[in-house]
Amino acid sequence: MTRDTVGPTSPAGVRGASHPGTLAARWLAVALAFLLLLGLLGSSPAIEPEAAPETRAVWVTRWACKSPQDVTVLFSNLAEIGVNTVFFQVRGAGDAFYRSSFEPWSEVLTGTLGKDPGWDPLETAVSEGHRLGLQVHAWVNVFTAWQVTDAGEPPPVTQPLHIVRAHPEWLVCDRARKPMSIKKSEARDNYAFLSPTSKGARDHVKKVLKEIVLKYEVDGLHLDYVRFPDSCYSYDRESRLAYLRDTVHKEIPYSQWRRLKLTEFIADLSRSIKKTRPHASLSAAVMQTIETGRNTYYQDGVEWVRRGYLDFVVPMIYTPSLSFFGTRLKAYADSVGAHRVVAGIGAYLEGFSDTTLVAELKTAKAQQVRGVSIFNSDHALLHSSAVQDYFGYQRP
Repeated sequence: MTRDTVGPTSPAGVRGASHPGTLAARWLAVALAFLLLLGLLGSSPAIEPEAAPETRAVWVTRWACKSPQDVTVLFSNLAEIGVNTVFFQVRGAGDAFYRSSFEPWSEVLTGTLGKDPGWDPLETAVSEGHRLGLQVHAWVNVFTAWQVTDAGEPPPVTQPLHIVRAHPEWLVCDRARKPMSIKKSEARDNYAFLSPTSKGARDHVKKVLKEIVLKYEVDGLHLDYVRFPDSCYSYDRESRLAYLRDTVHKEIPYSQWRRLKLTEFIADLSRSIKKTRPHASLSAAVMQTIETGRNTYYQDGVEWVRRGYLDFVVPMIYTPSLSFFGTRLKAYADSVGAHRVVAGIGAYLEGFSDTTLVAELKTAKAQQVRGVSIFNSDHALLHSSAVQDYFGYQRP
């Protein structure tokens, strides 16, 4: 069959008509189409996808805002110096800074655990943040159960009942099977922790965090204290029995098992969050040294990012030493990719100057990481001129 016989129908309705004008027109059409395909007829050049904006974040602690007016003023001040992302703390130690179905209102808001403050801090933060063009990520302490005190008093009776009262068996235990103390003189940390290897504790936390993402239009969920208190914990009975069951056919060290269980928790949480609010990011504040996080606290942040469970990590490289800061940051950037790292800067440190802050901001920029987060909002504002100048932000 000749090339002409498969051409379009001619005006006379005869397939394969070979009128010279028709052939010339067809060949011209083919040539024009080919040139258009190559973009040679003056078409606009391909538009490169817009790069994600640099993350310019601060952590806003749970003590920063005692009223809606506090949120309004603080967020306005942060926006003025060029901040575009806020990690807003909504869970400290089994308590809530939002209307929770599972945990009591924080006593920070009213002086009484469980007392309704008459306003919703997270709802206010999301509303004000979005009005100002800020991303608002709900910042949660994951496994901290209760803040230790001199007297070591447990939480009072509330509705809902605080987790330490409802399930004291979910606290981490040391090698002697002794639960972590809530008395300051006996404690190894500022908090008593829930056991990351207790199924009940993990399920409770996942339920709490899913509700936040379900009820509030947050731009992300930011995890803190997503770790063990240290390698001496948790030897609680439930965890030891679970370890024996899991290792019947394959013996692995208890340290490795704890790390794997924590990774399993992150994987489950990630699936739940992405299903509930697909466009919300999931991130974690992690130890400043990869090896310390992985081997002492069983926090395998690098693996969590590599597997896609986290969108990014925020290593808390709180130091005035520029060389230490740069080395630790590079280790994370080399391990997971610079675009998956937001550098945590400890501006709260005593003697932390504008010069030090700007030097660390420049180091993060030079390493082309995703962005920076300053701890905390109060100290970002104390260094407001340096922050604003560095971000190149101009007031409207």
